[in-house]
Amino acid sequence: MFSLRNKMVVSAGIAAVSVCLIFLFRTIPSGSLWKGYRILYVPSDSDNAVVEKAISDAGCSDVIDLASQFIPLPLPADTPEVSLAESSASDNGYLSGRTSYFFDRNGKYRLYYIPDTQTVKIEAAAGKLSAAGIRAGMDTQTAYPWIIPVVCLLAAVLLCILSVRRAAFVCSAVIPLFFSLCMPFYTGAASVCLLLYALFLVQQVWGRKNAFGFVSTNVTILCFVLSSLGIAILTSLRCGLLFAAAVAGTAGVLFLVSRVELRHDGRYSFTPVMIRAAGSSLFRTRNVRRAAAVCAVLISVLGGILLVSSSFSGSPDQMELPAAHSGSITGGLPSLDDYVVWCWDARTMPYRSLHETEKESPSRKPKKGETVVFPQYTESDKGISAGSMTLQFDAAFRTKTLTQIDDLNFQSVEKLLKTQGTSSRTGYAFSVSGGGMMYFVLLIVSFFIPLFFFARSYLPGGRWSKNK
Repeated sequence: MFSLRNKMVVSAGIAAVSVCLIFLFRTIPSGSLWKGYRILYVPSDSDNAVVEKAISDAGCSDVIDLASQFIPLPLPADTPEVSLAESSASDNGYLSGRTSYFFDRNGKYRLYYIPDTQTVKIEAAAGKLSAAGIRAGMDTQTAYPWIIPVVCLLAAVLLCILSVRRAAFVCSAVIPLFFSLCMPFYTGAASVCLLLYALFLVQQVWGRKNAFGFVSTNVTILCFVLSSLGIAILTSLRCGLLFAAAVAGTAGVLFLVSRVELRHDGRYSFTPVMIRAAGSSLFRTRNVRRAAAVCAVLISVLGGILLVSSSFSGSPDQMELPAAHSGSITGGLPSLDDYVVWCWDARTMPYRSLHETEKESPSRKPKKGETVVFPQYTESDKGISAGSMTLQFDAAFRTKTLTQIDDLNFQSVEKLLKTQGTSSRTGYAFSVSGGGMMYFVLLIVSFFIPLFFFARSYLPGGRWSKNK
């Protein structure tokens, strides 16, 4: 059995680990979906010639689009490497996968990447297309949504004012508020509000006899904790996992606070003990009712802000666009690492044994240090001389491959990826903070949870006591 000291160390460790996890895996919207680029989107069935003319007439240049993509090798077109790559382009995982960058996740919109220094021109192009009957728009640039953690902080302050044991509530609210800073999304904030209300109920019975047993089995508290976790998971898997870490860390903080209070009270020869044990009657006070109303009202505020921002964003509902550093990124897209592997295969394919090539998996990643040696002939004044060329898959090959992206004679998607940085990850993200209609539905569900408990107080079995 663990001693009390060991339990306190473990609890402190859980709280510290949860804070570290939330910070390390935070997801914070910042700027546009792509560093240095804006996205112009049009319906995928629209005439590409008409779209390109509107973009050109608006004065846009250095546009990265699907029509301008070729084999991304800085070699002459008549070389064996390029010829083989072209012949197998439809079967190649990387070349077929990179076309996903030019469509939204559902394939309803075709995308054009244009340098963000031309934002005014992009808006002009979108206006020309809209006038021509083609629904066009731009991805939304988002700043850090301070309103989300501010609403969570306001919820914590109001619930603290209504609390009986304010010190316990303040300590327990720290990690959830930190979560709202690191995951500033509307549905994540709703989860925080629900969890804060559960913590408010916990402090109602704090320090009373049988408090732990009551809290761990009470249906109301469990409902708010589990529903908050469910809302976070439905927001995204990452949000759900980090919120679960926040709940675990909060539990650790509550245990530490209870132990510290016991040690503090142990210094005195006489310690007051609350006569009434923990019970559901403590959840029928006027302040508990007010706290439920606060929770519901603030969640409705989040819903209203999301509704207004989505209505004026100009982006279609539930539109997920390729992104490199924004929002909640899901569903991986081909990366620069995949490009390096493809370049290795493309450069060595003409010189590898056909028997070995057939046995290899198409998705096989070459091993570090793998080497391919093939003959090479050079012509000079002395005639044709034979030699050999050695390619090795190592850090030097990667560096050289990424450097040669600049030598491509067309606006390739690889140039877009390189602009983001070699360590960036790509996936799909909503163009506006908070996402589409599904997230608004989650906010509605979150709103009705405290509203249900508020309305339940008017039932005969849930009448409020005279306790203040």
